Amino acid sequence: MRGTVLLADDHVLVREGLRKLLTRAGFCVVDEAKDGEEALRKVEEIKPELVLWDLLMPGGGLDGLRRLREKAPEVKILVLTALDMPGLGEEVLRAGAQGFVAKTASPEELLSAIHAVLRGAHFLPKEACLTSREREVLALLAQGLRIVQIAEELGISPKTVESHLENIKEKLGCQTVPELRALAMRWQTPTDSPSPRD
Repeated sequence: MRGTVLLADDHVLVREGLRKLLTRAGFCVVDEAKDGEEALRKVEEIKPELVLWDLLMPGGGLDGLRRLREKAPEVKILVLTALDMPGLGEEVLRAGAQGFVAKTASPEELLSAIHAVLRGAHFLPKEACLTSREREVLALLAQGLRIVQIAEELGISPKTVESHLENIKEKLGCQTVPELRALAMRWQTPTDSPSPRD
């Protein structure tokens, strides 16, 4: 069956929401697991095409992810997590997943990630590719600070700030600093719609 998915998350409401979303999008949710151990057993039994894996559930994490990759090398894995830390995307890929999506992502982004992973591609949110320093620069930019002010705040030179901004623009596909500031401000603005959380 095409598009078979196993949901591995310790929150019932999150699993129910994901099941409804994926079913409406035409995927077949074949089973659910509340922790890493149960997910490992069910993956071996059911052999789904894709596992949505929560990093913060019991038995989850990067260690559980590595075990899943060893037990089922053919299964695609997409991490769905509330964690937000620099370098997480690279850690997740190294542990064996094809990508990750934050639990604050929109349904459209999650579905795009699933389609990409099932096609054999990797998926990381663009902001996950930023270094910790680039995230700091972007956060200050979103607050309305100018380049000189950002430099003073971080104790670096304006030229270094400009270099960081150039790298960020390239990574996020922005052409100008005002465009980048607008994007950063949108990221920092809470949405009205509820999203699954840990």
